[in-house]
Amino acid sequence: MTNDELLRVNALQNAAIIAPAGHGKTEMIADLVEHSHKRQLLLTHTNAGVDAITNRLRKRNISRDKYTVTTIAAFCIKWCLSYSNSSHINKLLSPLAKSQVKAYYEQMYTGAKSVFEHQWAGEVLRASYGRVIVDEYQDCIQEQHEIIVQINNFLPVVVLGDPMQGIFSFAGNLVDWSTLPFARVDVQTQPWRWAKTNPQLGEYFSSIRSSLYPILEGKPCDIEIESCNGSIEVVAPDSFNGYSLAKECKQYKNIVYITKWPKQQLNLCNKMPDVFQYDETQECNELFEFAQVFDGKLGADLYCAILDFVKSCATGVTKELNSYINRLKSDSFDFSRITNHSEFGNLILDTKDDPKLLMILKILTWFEDNTSLFKLYRAELFYEMIRSVRYANNNNISIFDASNKLRKDVSLQKRYSNFKYLSSRTLLSKGLEFDCVIIDMTTPLSAKDFYVAMTRAMKKIYIISKSSKFTFDN
Repeated sequence: MTNDELLRVNALQNAAIIAPAGHGKTEMIADLVEHSHKRQLLLTHTNAGVDAITNRLRKRNISRDKYTVTTIAAFCIKWCLSYSNSSHINKLLSPLAKSQVKAYYEQMYTGAKSVFEHQWAGEVLRASYGRVIVDEYQDCIQEQHEIIVQINNFLPVVVLGDPMQGIFSFAGNLVDWSTLPFARVDVQTQPWRWAKTNPQLGEYFSSIRSSLYPILEGKPCDIEIESCNGSIEVVAPDSFNGYSLAKECKQYKNIVYITKWPKQQLNLCNKMPDVFQYDETQECNELFEFAQVFDGKLGADLYCAILDFVKSCATGVTKELNSYINRLKSDSFDFSRITNHSEFGNLILDTKDDPKLLMILKILTWFEDNTSLFKLYRAELFYEMIRSVRYANNNNISIFDASNKLRKDVSLQKRYSNFKYLSSRTLLSKGLEFDCVIIDMTTPLSAKDFYVAMTRAMKKIYIISKSSKFTFDN
């Protein structure tokens, strides 16, 4: 941001800034923090967003004393739990119970709104922060927006976003950018994300965004994809060969395949388990579900549960170990007639009398050591389970409790970001960058999802589609 822009924003009690994808929103946040005189509260929607902001501030050597960065949900939960008498929350509700997740977060937003109706809450905020900065504001649901408006009674607020990237409508009614009660501040922007890698691609995305803009007014639009000097290729579904494309893309540092549904995401991994990794959601609900199963099983049933878990993470389990699976399903440990992979049968017999958690660790470690036979395509899920079992063993708690602790405690979270080939969705890849992006349009994405998917690419885009022409009505 220029000095003049900083002065204009700093002079306002509230401000709203629009910047397209890759046009420097995170850098603007860093500018605002760096030139602040009091600690800034930075809010966003996902842990990936928290990481992105934190990394940018660290890269610029901005003192940690100048900011606090967290998700809107975590911020609201902290205030509700700290002031439960004012938030009126039901402490029996838990985000760990699948049936209670929606109700839990609804009450946290309602509770936070109740807390910030009090003058004393505003005094606490003013004592702690000089301003609130909210990133990706287009993804705020109405309840979150109302909380930010309340906070603005006590602190200056700056919100940044891009209405064209509002893809979180499944979470509730998204805020209407055109009716925000914040002062619109125009700032100079340019496609910084592509300045060094592919400037022409950055300019092309600007034209695509303009073509898609009628969507924001509820109007349909038609676009035809251009090659952009070879940076964009449309590949017919019948011609799409993941392996040959992967070979062609070896020059790129990382590649993401983006599709609409988890099933399609998983199908690609099943077809190419030695290439693409499945991009897990932050919640990673299957980890908790399997953890509960492990906690509740013993004997042959437990071994079967472990094998079922590995089957959900890797190929080849049924093919290579079917004889053992059938014997265990019949509650038998008689493997005398099985000759294939006898070392696995011996491992089962050797671990029968081990403490439960140590037994699970030994079995999972065996699969980890035999990745030539069993190709992991859900490595994050697999290794999170190993971490959970080990943590449970070291802390004398259940695997379920351990998995929740490791997944949701920020200080214990592990990031899995070193996968070269990733199978993902727009909701998961938003805010990230990849050298090459493969967009599967055989099941059409919405206009906003398509824009988000395209703008993840730094250098090259492949679009799997029968046609280069698209009609969007949402």
